Amino acid sequence: MSEKNTTDEIDFTSKSSFQNVMKKAKRKQTVKYFIITTITTIFLLAVIYIGSQQIIEKRRANDDSLNYSLIHGANTYQSGSPIGSSDDSNLFSYTEEIAYWKEIGDRSILWDTKSVTTPLFGKRKINESGTETSQFSDREKRYVNFNQLNGEREIEFYFPQLTYTYLPNELSAATELDNNKIVEVALSFKKPLSLHEASKILGTDNVNWLWVDTSTKAQVNNYKKEALKIGNERHVITKSGASAYGFDVLDSDFEIGGQYFLNIIKTIKDGNYHNNVKKLANSINEESSPKVSDISISGAVVTGTPKELERFKNIDIIRASLIGATVDIY
Repeated sequence: MSEKNTTDEIDFTSKSSFQNVMKKAKRKQTVKYFIITTITTIFLLAVIYIGSQQIIEKRRANDDSLNYSLIHGANTYQSGSPIGSSDDSNLFSYTEEIAYWKEIGDRSILWDTKSVTTPLFGKRKINESGTETSQFSDREKRYVNFNQLNGEREIEFYFPQLTYTYLPNELSAATELDNNKIVEVALSFKKPLSLHEASKILGTDNVNWLWVDTSTKAQVNNYKKEALKIGNERHVITKSGASAYGFDVLDSDFEIGGQYFLNIIKTIKDGNYHNNVKKLANSINEESSPKVSDISISGAVVTGTPKELERFKNIDIIRASLIGATVDIY
């Protein structure tokens, strides 16, 4: 008779202790994966955010808007954000508020604002404020443009190459104002002057900004044709201060300001303003390598009290004059 051995199989997986151990291990594994995933995600997002901000910042740094504003816009300058505004940054873009100011004496007036959005990819978006209104003045026999931000007058220049039925002479009115005021006046010349000629004729006291007329012969001919089509003395072709090219008078010296102007032109080599600046350089010198002696100015912006502006009244080269912004000294 043979002896039969039997082996009972033990089922460990069905025991509650084993089930508890497995559940605990799964929870630990789940928590471990969650922590690893969270850390990895945060790290990747941080890398993406830092990388995107560096790209956006590089695009902002390469933008020439600040340099461009130094040669574009009569007697205005770009500096910081307007009061009460704030910049906005996110993963894909950076939006900044830019302010343009006008300096009259020792006072700065907020003149214009715009919002600029720099995206991670694609073109920069610029939202202009368009702060200007216009109305015809029977007393002054012309349309007068007003800045909506402050109600002050916008200046304009009259082209020396064009014929006008009426030329304003508001310099006389400026000198008759209360001597407690500082007045901005735009002067337009009968003909373009070199910086040396203008310095001798105008002097440098109270001269803030010089207008460089960039009109080509072809553009002047188009202006003349346009004037004939308009045929209305109320509507005349002028150069608005906001769209005029020129530069500040630095250290009471026209030629120092002129050289600074040329240095900025050379700095702006590409970007949104490249074509405009190239045309500007060509208008000064057809070889696009202008020198200070090549610069001709067709107008100027002067500021001062009525008494200080008196000396400009008898300068024969001045063809037209328009009052711009005014501020009280006290």
